Amino acid sequence: EDAMAYQEISDDFWKKVEPLLAPFKRKKSGGSPPLDFRLILNGIFYLLKTGCQWHYLPPCYGSKSTVHEHFQHWVSAGVFAEIFRLNAEKYHELHGIQWEWQAMDGALVQAPVRGQPVCLEDEALGRNPTDRGRSGSKTHVHVDQNGIPLGVTLVGANIHDSRLVSSTLAADILPRPEPTPGHPQNMCLDKGYDYARVEQELAGHAYIPHIRRIGEEKVADGEKIHPARRWVVERTIAWMKGFRAIRTRYFCKAKNYLAMLHLACALILSRKLEAA
Repeated sequence: EDAMAYQEISDDFWKKVEPLLAPFKRKKSGGSPPLDFRLILNGIFYLLKTGCQWHYLPPCYGSKSTVHEHFQHWVSAGVFAEIFRLNAEKYHELHGIQWEWQAMDGALVQAPVRGQPVCLEDEALGRNPTDRGRSGSKTHVHVDQNGIPLGVTLVGANIHDSRLVSSTLAADILPRPEPTPGHPQNMCLDKGYDYARVEQELAGHAYIPHIRRIGEEKVADGEKIHPARRWVVERTIAWMKGFRAIRTRYFCKAKNYLAMLHLACALILSRKLEAA
């Protein structure tokens, strides 16, 4: 019972998710009684939040193999991306996504996955240049003006942030409105993106780029500049790292780890909705 009291998904969150899981209900009778889907999702959430292994899930969530099996089914059907999208839509409906100032950044994660080559591009693994070339991955996140997650991609740690702009925009969960002269859209990036090709790429997506220049000094007091807005994406990445299962990647399959990233984004949005 103590584990159940830990922190369950809220009623509001479950109301949005329940219809997505309805098609997975067992049609045939017989056999052991099917597990309650909310219980299974609570088990997945427990693992996401605590970072424990599947094997150590508390028994109150049912059989560990059953919870894991349902997780795999739901990942393959794109359920977690859909949970992310539904929460983003609800947030947009109630508060509005702030498109004027957007930001992107990447975060390296260690990926000590067993029994796989360090550089397995298909599973978003690569040598981490900041970790003595050990196996690693990179999450690349796109956020709005308030740090609301809009899209996340997963690649090997050896892929440079500056190569991920278009693929991250393509992973956005909501359609982006067309910028207009009256409502332009700005993209804030750190000095890791200071390349002419990134500026051209952003212009192709109708963004006004704001990129910190390599070697650029902080401006003197009193000089007029746009407010620095890159910190919102760093804060969102910190929120995501609050979910221990994604702080280090122990998932061998990229799609399973990405599903956990989507669930973390959905829970961040859900918290914002419930706090309002």
